[in-house]
Amino acid sequence: MELRIDFPELPGEMDLAALRRGLDEVLEDDGWLLASGQEGERGFVELELEDEKINPKYGIMAVKAYLQRAGFDPKTTIELAGTPVGIYE
Repeated sequence: MELRIDFPELPGEMDLAALRRGLDEVLEDDGWLLASGQEGERGFVELELEDEKINPKYGIMAVKAYLQRAGFDPKTTIELAGTPVGIYE
């Protein structure tokens, strides 16, 4: 299952590499990075969540919790199956 994160800006002193490392730690073996990019302040990260061995909802909840703890802008969204949802919803 693909999950896309779209952010208007990164919090504090975080850079895209730090975000990618943080997501890698949170997901461990339950997901992996597909793509990422940044243009100006805006950017995105695309992940593949493991859905054959573990329910992907745990990966989704872990990603949302990580983004909230890191202080991401409320306009940051995660998109599943073409439907974007705010990370604080």
